[in-house]
Amino acid sequence: MSERMLHVNERIQQVLAEVLSKEAEIPAEYFISVTKVNCAPNLRNAFVSVSIFPFAKAKEGLEYLNKHKRFIQGLFGEHINLKFTPVIEYRLDESEQTADEIYQIIDHL
Repeated sequence: MSERMLHVNERIQQVLAEVLSKEAEIPAEYFISVTKVNCAPNLRNAFVSVSIFPFAKAKEGLEYLNKHKRFIQGLFGEHINLKFTPVIEYRLDESEQTADEIYQIIDHL
């Protein structure tokens, strides 16, 4: 991946995380963090991995993000300064949940 795309991905991650935490009116029952962004080279699409806590409500949280995708996309577009505003596609990042499960197994040994 080029240096430019790494910078674009980092910037998208920062801006989207800020929008989700301050402006998107996410219900208090979810804590959503943006863990990774992979933007297409043409800047038209961005695949965003999110971690949602509590893990038991992760699927509900992902459904909430997808249901309010246009609203969040609009807020994001107001803050990002790119030639195109990438269309965001959310994906659930389960790596933290997997790590938590491994730590629980280790604790029980």
